[in-house]
Amino acid sequence: MRQFSFAVMALFIVSACAVYHDRYGTAVAVEPEFWGTVTYVDPGSGVIALDYVGDGGRHFTRRVYYGADARWDGVRDAELHSGDRIWVRGHNARGRYQVEAVRRHD
Repeated sequence: MRQFSFAVMALFIVSACAVYHDRYGTAVAVEPEFWGTVTYVDPGSGVIALDYVGDGGRHFTRRVYYGADARWDGVRDAELHSGDRIWVRGHNARGRYQVEAVRRHD
């Protein structure tokens, strides 16, 4: 039973920071939550492009997608502008980061 518990915990930890490959073959870590600076927002199609700092201090741009079920805390999609810093929480949905919650980053 102890080995089974260890295996389940290890699987949980690995899946929380899973990696997928984007269309260019680059490995991209799927983090359950992160913050970044808005570089582009399209409320009509539910897309936000975020610039964030990853491992080694390198800047990356990630497109995140949201739907009507996304929870907004203190900000709405129509209020977002380039340069705003936001925190997002979500999950990987077939290679796309689907947003569950958004709030301004302090």
